[in-house]
Amino acid sequence: MLTTLILALIPAAFAQADAQYAEVAVENTAIRSFYDSKSAAVLEVGKGFPVQVVAELVPWSKVRVPGGFDVWVHQDYVVFDAGIGTITSKRVRIRPLPSTAAESHALGHFSKGDQVTRLGEDGDWVKVRYKEQVAAWVLTKELAFPQRELSQWQRIWSDVSDARTVVPLPQVIVAEEPAITDSTVETTDAEGNVYPAGSATQQNPSAHGQTAESSANTMQATALESSVVVPEWVALKQAAVALAPAKYQKLADHELAVLSTEVTKSNKNWNRAKIDNLEMVFGNVIWHSMERKEVDAARSSLTRLNGLRRFYLAALASEARRAEVAGDMVLASTIREQRLVEMKPHLVPGGGTYVVVGWVEYQPKVSARIPFSVVRGKRSTPLHSYDGHHNLRDFVNHEIVVRGTWREDQSVAAGRVLAITELRVLPARRK
Repeated sequence: MLTTLILALIPAAFAQADAQYAEVAVENTAIRSFYDSKSAAVLEVGKGFPVQVVAELVPWSKVRVPGGFDVWVHQDYVVFDAGIGTITSKRVRIRPLPSTAAESHALGHFSKGDQVTRLGEDGDWVKVRYKEQVAAWVLTKELAFPQRELSQWQRIWSDVSDARTVVPLPQVIVAEEPAITDSTVETTDAEGNVYPAGSATQQNPSAHGQTAESSANTMQATALESSVVVPEWVALKQAAVALAPAKYQKLADHELAVLSTEVTKSNKNWNRAKIDNLEMVFGNVIWHSMERKEVDAARSSLTRLNGLRRFYLAALASEARRAEVAGDMVLASTIREQRLVEMKPHLVPGGGTYVVVGWVEYQPKVSARIPFSVVRGKRSTPLHSYDGHHNLRDFVNHEIVVRGTWREDQSVAAGRVLAITELRVLPARRK
């Protein structure tokens, strides 16, 4: 009798089952660090937001979310490089708040070597975006479980994950000014003679009516300017990427991190040619690499690139609105046109092959003759199998990597279509 009473008071057993997809059924809800309505919220989401239920503890469901949660880690347990952090110890607690207090109930543990994206700081704590494996809690009654094909759920999940992608926030490193010494600073007189700093000629202010102090200041400024050398970026070549995918993946990742830092400071630093080139690299790594680890890394890089492009597009939209409010309709129109151009895929001139990665969509209302396109990061690339070798209906709502060549075709708005030569379906993303 006592045993029965005790069991009746215990909540339903913690049920581990196959993960299933669901979506938020209420206008707004909080996903929490613990199955308690007073615990810290780690994410607030709206109606239709997809989740993956991995366990239940009535009346709560434990869920993963596309893109992962924004959580906290103590600075002693993570090191950063270009905004991407690596956990340095085993079983480091994943905190919902920058604190070890009771209300900051850990969601779980980081593993040594885990990677995170840096978002901000609070004292000794660093806010990071962590991978999708981590789960948190939401009331089951606030979820709906619509019946959809697995490929549809995966497409929805991927789209939301892309939309939630953040640009890494790099650590601010203040570079030391180069030391200026007598041996490194020179000056030139009116006749073109060069003298080292501190020489008799330089110390004599009567020669050209300039004091030694002002001359030294001018020379120091000149030396500082000449010491700042910005190397010219050289576009990476498709053929080279095919021969050494891993090498060029690292080079492109570095360039993307540098560009992300520059663009988040000012959208005037946006470099369309560089973005297109890096996109080419990541696509070709996916196409040519035989290593799943390299393919996954390139797919993650494309996701970060998509996030940076969305950041830039949002900045342009904001600029256009400000110009409109200020009454400058010409500027607003110019900025909006610039934004539309950025959303169009890069068209490789002439022949040659082109690789694109994305989800296949069927849009007969857009173009009845060429109804299929591959979509990623707000860009839609029309594609067609002119030889009939590929039935694109079989790939709708699948993520693919396709290689082809551009063909002129005035039946689509872009004026050119990617003629498919080879196509592969990408494996489901690892959770």
